[in-house]
Amino acid sequence: MKSDERTVRLALDAAAAAGATAVEAFFGRAGSTTVEVSAGSVEAVKVRDSSGIGIRVLAGTRLGFAHTSDLNDAGIRRAAQDAVANAESSFPDAYNRLPSPVDAYTKTEWFDAELAALGLDARIERAMRMESCAREHDERIKKVRQSSISDVTFEAWLANSNGILLCHRGTSCSASLLAVAETGGEAQMGWDFAHAFSFHDLQVEQVGMMAAQRAIDLLGARQIDSTSVPVILDSPVASEFLAAIGHALMADQIQKRKSLFAGKASQKVASEHVTMIDDGAFEKGISPAPADGEGVPSQRTTLIESGTLRRFLHNTYTSGKDGVESTGNGIRSSYASIPEVGASNFYLRPGTVTREDLIAGCSRAYLVTDAMGMHTVDMVSGDFSVGASGLWIESGKVKFPVRETTIAGNIKDILANIETVADDLKFYGRYGSPTILVGNVVVSGK
Repeated sequence: MKSDERTVRLALDAAAAAGATAVEAFFGRAGSTTVEVSAGSVEAVKVRDSSGIGIRVLAGTRLGFAHTSDLNDAGIRRAAQDAVANAESSFPDAYNRLPSPVDAYTKTEWFDAELAALGLDARIERAMRMESCAREHDERIKKVRQSSISDVTFEAWLANSNGILLCHRGTSCSASLLAVAETGGEAQMGWDFAHAFSFHDLQVEQVGMMAAQRAIDLLGARQIDSTSVPVILDSPVASEFLAAIGHALMADQIQKRKSLFAGKASQKVASEHVTMIDDGAFEKGISPAPADGEGVPSQRTTLIESGTLRRFLHNTYTSGKDGVESTGNGIRSSYASIPEVGASNFYLRPGTVTREDLIAGCSRAYLVTDAMGMHTVDMVSGDFSVGASGLWIESGKVKFPVRETTIAGNIKDILANIETVADDLKFYGRYGSPTILVGNVVVSGK
């Protein structure tokens, strides 16, 4: 680790020597292993390792950036010189700045020390067991298209010329499975996912059984007539909606007037059941960290509180433009990118009712378990139209599975008509949501 600290310090010194007035260095190292099995055989093993450094500099108010995977001293110096040269050819911008350190950062480190010694056999065995659980769940599970186990170990060092020096490391393990159920010439698919910080805690049996059950539940799916009906968004689907909404709550989108929330600060934008939070240190999220990608401490930011729009997510640049403090949302995808405004652990605050009781309380509803085309949501107007499938609910029970429907409307109406939020919060990447009940929604069928 001392050599990694030396790497970022060398980058700071090299950029300053090349003429930078302010410097930031971000060193990242990551190693990942993915095992995919199908039909009891190993389909693929992917092992990746990467490391490199990104150097962001200011020459006055001009911004420059360069990165390299060449971590020799000469390679780091060349990258620093390239960053300065890029700054000198860029346009000045008064809002370009680097953050300063704080007295203390929240300690958050989830690290599985045993992962480094874990062999391929253990990973393969876990993927095989997950596939077996899916197949044994029901005889109608005829195949498993992919049973996948992945794990990542990462370490990052961040330093800047204002005095920030941070190190963060962690591990992340995940499991996913796609099962296929068949009967009478019909085939349906079901998927599930799980995440844990340690390999030991990864619950693959539940993933296999849940994916299998979701496929079984859709057998015999039928079309329905077009109607307006309360819609239950299953947790994975609700998380996709939340990701679209979250993008519109980024300050850069607000500043560009590319969001339906532009000009809506302090206004009612959702029902009283809606509270949306981004929390960089949230231990139930997938990526808790002490600070964001530019060294601003992780914090809990309530964006929508009981339906009222309170704040937007900021990095250092956007906060300067708006004259506010950064919310700690300068997110890097890797050492090869500069911090952009992004979600850390973004979620809809869970309610107190269980998913089962939420469903049982519906006299008539459409439980959407899969939605396609969420990326087409227009976050300026809020309009959307997505394909959907799921389960028809009557008298609080599943009546039959549904296929080939389209849900159309506007995000503003969805938010305003959220009637119940369940307690089953689950993260799928940086976004997480419980199951939610939305009042009458237009569903197009046959």
